[in-house]
Amino acid sequence: MDKPHKQVITTYPVALKYGQSRLHVASPIPWHASSEAVKCPQCEIFYIVTSGFPRDKLFEALKEHHDKKQQHPDLIPSAPEWTRIEECTCGF
Repeated sequence: MDKPHKQVITTYPVALKYGQSRLHVASPIPWHASSEAVKCPQCEIFYIVTSGFPRDKLFEALKEHHDKKQQHPDLIPSAPEWTRIEECTCGF
């Protein structure tokens, strides 16, 4: 991440598209300490999903993207109203 990028600020579970370098979760401990890779059932895209993210909500969002012929976003928040994206100055 040696190029400009943004950070996700939230204490709620999130799903970040694997391989993208535009976003990262700031200070992941303790809220985002545990995560796993989850593959979209309809394509080859993977998301890194922090623990506690409702899987049904994630798969519903992924299906909706395919139904509307949209690209998957870099971020799928479990609580959009409590999630924001800011400029990052982490130095990575």
